[in-house]
Amino acid sequence: MATINKKEHVVILGAGPAGLATGHELSVSGVKVSVIDRNDFVGGLCNTNVYKGYKFDLGGHRWFTKNEDLNNWFRRLMGSEVVWVERISRIYYDGGYYSYPISILNVIKNTGIPTIIHAGVTYLISALQYSVFNKPIMNMKDAYVAQFGGKLYDMFFRRYSEKVWGLPCEKLSSDWVSQRSAGLSIWTVIQESLLKTKSDNESLIEEFMYPRDGYVRIPERMAEDIVAQNGNEAVKLDSTVTKIKYNGPNDFEVIYADKDGGETSIAATTVVSTIPLGVLPRIMEPACDQAVIDAAKGLSFRALITVNVILKKERVSIDTWLYIQDEDILFGRLHEPKNWSPAMVPDQSTTSLVLECFCTKDDHIWSMTDEEVGQRCVEDLEKKLKFIDSSEVIDFTCVRTLQAYPVYDLEYADKIATINEFLSGFEGLHIVGRGGTHRYNNADHSIEMGLLLGRKILGYEVDHMDVNTESEYHEIKTSRDLKRDYYVIEEECN
Repeated sequence: MATINKKEHVVILGAGPAGLATGHELSVSGVKVSVIDRNDFVGGLCNTNVYKGYKFDLGGHRWFTKNEDLNNWFRRLMGSEVVWVERISRIYYDGGYYSYPISILNVIKNTGIPTIIHAGVTYLISALQYSVFNKPIMNMKDAYVAQFGGKLYDMFFRRYSEKVWGLPCEKLSSDWVSQRSAGLSIWTVIQESLLKTKSDNESLIEEFMYPRDGYVRIPERMAEDIVAQNGNEAVKLDSTVTKIKYNGPNDFEVIYADKDGGETSIAATTVVSTIPLGVLPRIMEPACDQAVIDAAKGLSFRALITVNVILKKERVSIDTWLYIQDEDILFGRLHEPKNWSPAMVPDQSTTSLVLECFCTKDDHIWSMTDEEVGQRCVEDLEKKLKFIDSSEVIDFTCVRTLQAYPVYDLEYADKIATINEFLSGFEGLHIVGRGGTHRYNNADHSIEMGLLLGRKILGYEVDHMDVNTESEYHEIKTSRDLKRDYYVIEEECN
């Protein structure tokens, strides 16, 4: 086993957006960092796969944040690579298209007055139950019904949520709902679409920034800067962390194996982990007790198969995202990369689609072959959605991703608390990112967490764990949003 001894050394486990953001903030401030990742690429869930010249993100990742200082940081990082994308999101429900966020006028147009009356009655019932009689919100279904009533919940939230998470909404925590739809109640829907007023809400997202050549360019740019500051060995790929030994405060030994099984030990004064929270405690020494092991094993993830289809067709849809509610259609969401950036396709007379199939490792979807998954998705596009003719399909490829979506079951918070109590005993160990904290972050949340953690390690009084805990809906800007810019800028480092 080769041993590398370095003093004052931050070792980051995982080259996804959060880990790289931490490393980037530390690197531009002169701190030595090493990043270790089991994949042969940087970016984690923010990867962009290239197939026959076509570029496919692992699902559509947009850059949007209500934190303007983070936008400033992003613009500095990406420079001329940024393009602006008009947001058009729709829901496909029972053969019709509905705008998302929901518009009452659009619902009336598609379904008629009787449906709206039904929706209004069920909302009044839920308002009585949850507001007047204080019925407790126990799960995801309760949270959605309290905001929208039973009819709109069943139309626009139940099917898709259960498709994503693989569980009935009654068995899922309401925590996820607070940031994905809180503030977007039936009253804000009425304000936006009928009364044409926005109260204190400046705007829903109408456009967003995006890297011209795919979302992976954000982690690639961060990695480039880390290597420039720390040398070519600063980002170690094809390397799996197998053990973390704690010798005392700010004194760690991180052991990792390369793809051939050869092990290396590296000394660290600080360890930043983005690897799944359910894995971390089980590779720590001193070892955890059985209660922590049980909690760690109890944290679950949904997996993802993205089917990337190349088409002899100029365009399929106008959407940036299309959410597919129907249970008999294999995929739950699709996007057309060309609608985000023309650079995502090499031939403008053609287009491509990314179809997201939500699943769990070893379930019936995951157990299908790539050919079976791809053919089924093509059939759904042609026969059920009527989007394409099978003769227009040039080719398709599948990408399988484990640990894509942290599941918020009814017990997840207690499990996380048990794990975090154990990890708090290791001075100099930090967790960050979607998998690292078992928190359903958007990519911008994970990057912001990473940047703040970098500043925390530098000695600033900030708390990276505050990111993505606000109760306001992510996609509404308000006059209360934070306006600051404290991330290190390039000029400060020269």
